[in-house]
Amino acid sequence: MAADGTGGRTKTKPHAVVIPYPLQGHVIPAAHLALRLAARGFTVTFVNTESVHQQTARALGVDRRGCDIFAGARGSEDVRYELVSDGFPLGFDRSLNHDQFMEGVLHVLPAHVEELLRRVVLDPASTCLVADTFFVWPATLARALGVPYVSFWTEPALIFALYYHMDLLTKHGHFNSKAVVVSYLERVSLAGP
Repeated sequence: MAADGTGGRTKTKPHAVVIPYPLQGHVIPAAHLALRLAARGFTVTFVNTESVHQQTARALGVDRRGCDIFAGARGSEDVRYELVSDGFPLGFDRSLNHDQFMEGVLHVLPAHVEELLRRVVLDPASTCLVADTFFVWPATLARALGVPYVSFWTEPALIFALYYHMDLLTKHGHFNSKAVVVSYLERVSLAGP
């Protein structure tokens, strides 16, 4: 509870649990969202996989046990950092075994996330679960836990437009064709800063 300046009454801070897809290109935008939410008064629990955490620590040149991607915000913001297993050992090459990794993301990772969330959504009570749109299971998990679900697209608008228009691109034969200019898709205009 936080004092809200109303004569001693207190108000609970909103609590968002943020879960990025376990690839670095998805984690960074989700971390930026987590920091923005925290700057606006949210308690944020950021859930990362142990494997992405290890990659991040290696890239930063620090020991994985001492790596905290939110250390800089820790003094002024309430950001908590939790790790879960994706079901594979840390030495497993996820790039070379892409299909097996995807099976794990679909069928093993959800159980590890659910186990963590059953503990995390209670302290403090979660206001919402924010998960990467690439996941297919968080909405079901959020419903089971009684927490509102927010789908967060972590990639650029161009990539969203490509996925959105996949049927048109396929219909017009634009896959495996590098010399074709696609001119029939609607343009995406800037929404502003």
